[in-house]
Amino acid sequence: MDIVHVILSSLIIVLLCVLIVAVVYIIFILKELKETVKKANAVLDDVQGVTGAVSSPLVMIAGLISGAAEGLKAIKSVSGLFENKKKGGS
Repeated sequence: MDIVHVILSSLIIVLLCVLIVAVVYIIFILKELKETVKKANAVLDDVQGVTGAVSSPLVMIAGLISGAAEGLKAIKSVSGLFENKKKGGS
């Protein structure tokens, strides 16, 4: 066997070992990425629950305020009708 063949064979073996190590490292990185995505998903689910718990009472309060405002408008319009009748009737 020629010296060139020995060098090329050893280089191929070294490159294959480096490639195998790189693939194993990439697999570990992908596993960690999967766990990170799972944790981020859990955090987002928690945030969604918290925002739902906060927004629900706020929507209810806004509805109550809106209803109270409409009620005041109705009371003013009814009282305005009675005042017009008193002024016109006197």
